[in-house]
Amino acid sequence: MPFQNKQILLVEDSADVRQLLAQALELGRYVVHQAENGRAALKLLQRLTPDLIISDISMPFMDGIEFYKTIRQNQVWMTIPFIFLTGNTTNETIQAGRELGAEDYLTKPIDTKDLLAIVNARLLRAMQLQVAQMDLAYFETVNVLANTIEGRDPYTYGHVERVAAYARRMAETLRWPVEHLRSLEFGARLHDIGKIVVPDQVLKKTGPLADAEWVLMRQHPEAGAKILQQISHLKNTIPYVLYHHERWNGTGYPHGLRGKEIPVEGRLLAVVDVYDALTTPRPYHPARPASEATQFLESKAGIEFDPDMVTLFFRVMNVKK
Repeated sequence: MPFQNKQILLVEDSADVRQLLAQALELGRYVVHQAENGRAALKLLQRLTPDLIISDISMPFMDGIEFYKTIRQNQVWMTIPFIFLTGNTTNETIQAGRELGAEDYLTKPIDTKDLLAIVNARLLRAMQLQVAQMDLAYFETVNVLANTIEGRDPYTYGHVERVAAYARRMAETLRWPVEHLRSLEFGARLHDIGKIVVPDQVLKKTGPLADAEWVLMRQHPEAGAKILQQISHLKNTIPYVLYHHERWNGTGYPHGLRGKEIPVEGRLLAVVDVYDALTTPRPYHPARPASEATQFLESKAGIEFDPDMVTLFFRVMNVKK
């Protein structure tokens, strides 16, 4: 059972029905808390937060509808999955619950297989929603970090968005798994996060960098990797950050890797990063036409860039050589 030991609050005024359902749920490896009506259930909720609630509709003192309305008014309880039990199959009863937003119904007498199937399905949907919400939260965090770095240099406005878009198209063509696409989406946006250590006078310099300034600039891949190493859910983005300035012939930095010693994430990102840098204005050069940028990449394929990645980039960008 994928959801064993999840906590379920079972609210039912019939002791016999409640016991029967509790036994079935416990056999399914759930932890069951029982209440005989909505009022008693609210007392239980003061000391526990279940993963799912199953409640009868017709009960004394506080019926299921009132109980449902009450818990949905509390931010702590409002996202708990809720299943109604009912012996009344009239459309009015079911419609009343659905108008309130109830997720599922079970009609008495209840088949225990149906009970477990619906409980499993509701918990699965809740888990998928939580994962989606976490992904959104991570994405928003990454964008804030990326935009903070990008905001220091008005010339790179939109750079991370374009780089991420180009990189994703390449990765999708390579049929990378979903989890790799997710890391790419974050890594492409964070690839220059290490520039936080580079002083403004170096980052925005309009002329060639002096040797000492190059030393500072070349620190940013390792500085970025060091920052992300401390964030557990972003560790998979480190190859994009650390290796996007490595070059196929070993002349890149920070480690001077060559060929396929360079992780594929760095080889892919190097191509799209340079293409976008060439085609947008920077303090040290005006924007070049796309045709010039592609000619540059073609001339450096097998020298500075993975030739297969250059070919793939041309294909996804529909470039005709």
